[in-house]
Amino acid sequence: MAAETTGKEPSTKVLIAEDNKVNVKVLLLLLEQFKFDCDTAENGREAVEAVKNSTYNLILMDVHMPKMDGLEATQIIRQLEKISGTHTPIIAVTALSSDADKRKCLDAGMDDHIGKPINRELLYEKVNHWLNQNVASKASNANIDMSHYEGIWIDPDDLRRILENFGDENFDNLLRNYLSSAESYVFFLESLLRDRDTFQCFRLLQELNSASADVGARTICKFCRELQDLLSGENWVEAEELYKDLKDTFMQLSKYLEDKLKTRQA
Repeated sequence: MAAETTGKEPSTKVLIAEDNKVNVKVLLLLLEQFKFDCDTAENGREAVEAVKNSTYNLILMDVHMPKMDGLEATQIIRQLEKISGTHTPIIAVTALSSDADKRKCLDAGMDDHIGKPINRELLYEKVNHWLNQNVASKASNANIDMSHYEGIWIDPDDLRRILENFGDENFDNLLRNYLSSAESYVFFLESLLRDRDTFQCFRLLQELNSASADVGARTICKFCRELQDLLSGENWVEAEELYKDLKDTFMQLSKYLEDKLKTRQA
């Protein structure tokens, strides 16, 4: 657990339980303007330990995490609160958005749900509701040249959203963070497919899907979902063929974003 931002006393303390570094960066940047005192946890076990050692006004909890997932962590936190007599609002932050998935979150003891990619206005609405304080959006008039994005399989509205949410410097840092993380996911996936490691393939595809959704790389997300479907049926040969398309598409996307970043620096 690491403290990321510190506000004036008495501070509003928020715990972000999320193992994907890109998603953590997104949430920290979105909450930065409010000067919350934010801690982060990389898995459910760390989240539980953080709650044991500190008092939080709000917890943003990913569902799929290593070592202990968000559902189990929430159940343990609720058991601890039966002893302390407190109740900390917990918002599930997850790419799973079906009614059944939302029901699982609520049944585990979570208070609310927000999907990925994060919608800034919805996040502020829910934070405002559970903290009972005004966290109104700060709109930006910044824009970005979106020419030649066609065929690169990225949603221009999502890129524009990132720029408006975070500003020039954070926009560049977030994209670089994504490129670095996603590249490692894509290349590691090849060896996992070769080793027929179903569990690790699913876990890595969830990470890649979540990070890609945050920057609008919708076709990468589509590949991730299709690969998961193939692996569910143990269609390894087809999965390896589809992986090649995923890799080729990511390389196109990577080149496009690298060129965009270089152009912005010039």
